[in-house]
Amino acid sequence: MNIRLFCSRAVPAILAISAITLTSCTVDQEAALFTGGSAAGKSEKEKTEEKKSEEKSESSFAEKMRIAKEERAKARAEAAEKKAKEKAEQEREEARKLAEKKKEEEALAKKEEAEKRAKEAEEKALAEKKAQEKREAEEEKARKLAEKKKAEEEKRAAKIAAREKARAERRAREAREDAEEDAANSREEVPAVAERRGRGGFFSRLSVSTPGEYKSEGHDVFVNQRLLSSLSPSNAKIEIDLSEQRARVYKNSGGVKQLVIDTQVSTGKSGHTTPTGTFRIKEKLVHKRSTLYGRWLNSSGATVRSDGDSRFRPAGGSQFVGAEMPYWMRVSGGVGMHIGYVPDYPASHGCIRVPSAVQPLIYSKVGVGTQVTITH
Repeated sequence: MNIRLFCSRAVPAILAISAITLTSCTVDQEAALFTGGSAAGKSEKEKTEEKKSEEKSESSFAEKMRIAKEERAKARAEAAEKKAKEKAEQEREEARKLAEKKKEEEALAKKEEAEKRAKEAEEKALAEKKAQEKREAEEEKARKLAEKKKAEEEKRAAKIAAREKARAERRAREAREDAEEDAANSREEVPAVAERRGRGGFFSRLSVSTPGEYKSEGHDVFVNQRLLSSLSPSNAKIEIDLSEQRARVYKNSGGVKQLVIDTQVSTGKSGHTTPTGTFRIKEKLVHKRSTLYGRWLNSSGATVRSDGDSRFRPAGGSQFVGAEMPYWMRVSGGVGMHIGYVPDYPASHGCIRVPSAVQPLIYSKVGVGTQVTITH
């Protein structure tokens, strides 16, 4: 743009100056021809005027060159000023766009932050809702489980009560049958039976039927003394009811079962369930110790605190002494019937514990091969 301005102003001036110069030279040459072509014939006045004319031409050219130079400087200044203004305007525009961009970014950041907080709040509310629903579901499940457990306990209690009633009725019936048979076989016994019934009825009859040597304090034991002598390994059959915690020994003759021994027992506790099914006695030992459960002794013979398991030697333990299981009768695997502690609930590691007053009697009346049926 500066070059165009310079050319538009400077070129005409240069052309004008050149034209004047050429014209002057032509005039002087023509004058010289008219005067004979020599400066020697000119007068002093002509020379002076000619000199003045030349000086004037030079002065005019210098003036024009100065003016052209000033115009060029002015054009450059104007161009520089315009460029500076354009640059400033461009910088202002860039600053404005940058400010707008920054403002948009800040607005976008605020929007994203707000959306993030809203999403987090929504997720938190959803998590709380799910947690509440889970708690309610667990409470409902626990309530139903408690109701189910209560119903099962009531059902079990009713079942036990019904079995106890049936057992009492069966014993009463057997007692009556025994009494009738005794009365038929011996008239002398009739007054005695009648007298016993008059004094105590059914339970007095049971106390007479069960010899004192087989009674066990705190345990319900019944022994039919009349049938006891005829019970043998060839006709004996054992039935164990886990729900009642009872063991019964029957005399099985001609397809007819007669109850001879009925005793309270304690079977496998939780985690050590007594197996169910039909088995046969595989081994009989009067003296037997457990190979799994008992106590650990140190080198001094004192008991070391432990869980009593032979598979896990405690610190300081040097000798394992198995628990005594007298009058052992193996039923299945490591499970058998033997003398042991008999509370009113399952407490063993799987075996059938029998009171010490009656287990030796059962041991003497059964043999290897005797059938044992365990039900729940």
